[in-house]
Amino acid sequence: MQIHGESPIGWRRGDLLLTLALAFICVAGVGNLPAQQEEAAVSSERGALDPLTPEEQAAAERLARNDTKVKQLVGEQGVRLVSATPVILKRGESPEKIDVHQREIEVVLFRPQGEVGARVIVNLRQNAVASAQRLTGSQVPLTSDDLKEAFELALRDAQVQKALGAAAQSFHVETERTEPAAENAVTGLPIRSNDPKDPCSKHRCLQLLFRRGTDFLSEPVVTVDLTAKHVSVERRHSR
Repeated sequence: MQIHGESPIGWRRGDLLLTLALAFICVAGVGNLPAQQEEAAVSSERGALDPLTPEEQAAAERLARNDTKVKQLVGEQGVRLVSATPVILKRGESPEKIDVHQREIEVVLFRPQGEVGARVIVNLRQNAVASAQRLTGSQVPLTSDDLKEAFELALRDAQVQKALGAAAQSFHVETERTEPAAENAVTGLPIRSNDPKDPCSKHRCLQLLFRRGTDFLSEPVVTVDLTAKHVSVERRHSR
């Protein structure tokens, strides 16, 4: 009798545990469903040209860098992100070929060593790279990273140090947060020469502009050839 009495109780306990486990799984699944639907809804509601969220930019950059063709174009080491911009691509001549529902991002990457870049189209909806093409150094926009490199090269030049004097080390690369009246700052202007004999007709060059407070200095005039790692200084002497 003891055996027959314990067996049904043990079986009911097993049923109860199984039922509770299934109930937990169902509740957990239902709890996650709204979040998944909300995430999908947010993704689908993003317009084609809406500004990138930090998460979207990170995802687009990651997809671009990990693509096999992109790795062949620019490599993997020392590659900079130049820009990530939402775009609408026209496919064919008919306006109907434009798919405004896609979330396509143009990612531009650049490797200073060898001066090679890549233009990568990433489809965030499909989580894939749609296309990738090689860019020459002259086709890649100059960025704050280039300005920083140019300024570091300039500060090592004796003529620049002499022209700026003791204040040379107080200058900093200008950013959006730089206070115009409070800091000595330097910014850059991309230049391209029309003279085929000038290296800056082919090389990536920046003219550095030095600002003290709210006033830009008339001299020194510093041009940095980032391709050749060369600094040239022009002094404007008053007559």
